[in-house]
Amino acid sequence: MEEMKELNPSEMENVTGGVWRTVNTGVSGLKAALRSGPGKGNPQIASLSNGTQVDTITDQVVYDPVSGRNFVEVSVNGKTGWVAASIVGLPR
Repeated sequence: MEEMKELNPSEMENVTGGVWRTVNTGVSGLKAALRSGPGKGNPQIASLSNGTQVDTITDQVVYDPVSGRNFVEVSVNGKTGWVAASIVGLPR
């Protein structure tokens, strides 16, 4: 196993993503769309149930002017895609 070390502030500036977040659609039974790109116009590649754990690939959100929402890239169950940022606790 690789030895862990504490990062100094300049090293921390280069850290992005890798944060596990929980899908919360706010409505029981409603599933979240995992899309191929950042926006509602991109095809849905999977559905994510409330409580699903996703790994954010980056902490950067991408704004979709069509829907007026931010999207974030995530990885889940071997798939990579985009979800609405608000369902994983990031700014809408």
